[in-house]
Order: sequence, then C-alpha cells, then structure tokens
Amino acid sequence: MKICNHDTVIFLGDSVTDCDRSRGDNGEGGMGSNAYGGGYPRFFVSLFRVLHPEMNVRFLNKGCGGEQTRHVLARLQSDVLDYHPDVVTLCIGINDVWRGFDVPQIPGAGVDAQEYRANMVKIIEGILGETKKLVLMTPYLIDRSPLEPMRLKMIEYGDICKELGKQYGLPVIDLQALFEGLLEQGLTSYELAGDRVHPHTTGHMAVTLKLMETFEETVKL
Repeated sequence: MKICNHDTVIFLGDSVTDCDRSRGDNGEGGMGSNAYGGGYPRFFVSLFRVLHPEMNVRFLNKGCGGEQTRHVLARLQSDVLDYHPDVVTLCIGINDVWRGFDVPQIPGAGVDAQEYRANMVKIIEGILGETKKLVLMTPYLIDRSPLEPMRLKMIEYGDICKELGKQYGLPVIDLQALFEGLLEQGLTSYELAGDRVHPHTTGHMAVTLKLMETFEETVKL
C-alpha cells in the first residue's frame, strides 16, 4: 500500500489519535499549526515529509477524544467521507472496552463485543465505498499481566478487528502485540503510556514507525 502524490490521508480515531489537536484549519496551516495534535499523526506527517519532500499530500487528523465506535459511525460522513480520502487509518475500540470498566454503574456506557463488531463492519464498509486504502489498528492496554481483565477484553476486541481485517483484505496493525513486544525488550509501561492507554512520546513514536511500515518498505521498527 502506497501513499501517492496529491492523496488525502485521514487519521481516524479517539483521544490516542486526537492528542489535543486544534479544530478548524484541517491541517491547512501545515506543521506550524496544531491541527495534527501532539501524537502519532504529527510524527507520521513529519517523517513522511522528510522521506518525500517532493510530494504534496493532504493529511487530516480526525481523532476525537473519548469516542467509541458508535461515535465514529455517527460522524463518518461529515468527518471522513465528505473529504473523499485516498487513505484512511482507523484506531478505535479502546473506549468501547474502557467505559465498561471505569463507569460500570452506567448501563450501556461500554460497547459490547457484538455491537463493536457491527459498528466496525459499518465503518469499514462505509470507508471502502470511498477508498480501498484502509489500515486498521487494534485497541490495546499496555500491560502484560495475564489476569488483567481489561487487557483480556482489549485482546478480544483486537481479535475482532483482526478477523475483520482478514475478511475485508485489509492490513491490521496489532498495537497490543507491538507494545507487549517493546515491554519484553525492556521498555516500561510508564515509558510508553503512564495510564497504559494514552501514549507518551515513545509510545507514539512506536505507533508511527509501525504505521509507516505499512506504506514504506524501507522503514522498519
């Protein structure tokens, strides 16, 4: 999969993608603005510019903090399809799981596995109606404990994401495996993400390089 000259690339997701991006200029302010936020979308754009200074590519960060698949589905037309993207990356599902753990007293705060799958199918099929260049990234919890219940639930939803990737012939980045592999090699969860979800710079850089591997054969993590 390649990003081509004059493509429009959209990063779609929750707070991990949003990362305090500004609203309004849609990236037209370039790297001097905060339209890309402070996470992997900004790092990806910077790295891509270094690798391909001759190319003119429009990058848009459409991450929104706190969102679940149901929210992405609701804004899919206005925030994605109306821009007629050539490439979309999708990282969603963490809050589908997390809300069921941090506010269990609120019925329906989390998104169960059946609804997650159904929402993902609708999101994927909606995007594939516009472009075939879609990259999925699994939900994750940066924790290696085999008994951590939220980690196990994230893996379950990640498996759904991977199954749908196989079903639709899409590349899938297993972020759970990525982060656990870095933990095994000596990084700490606090280096990657203090709350085990929202990456620090090191965590965002890991996502950036892994995502870039999808588009650039010469970039390897």
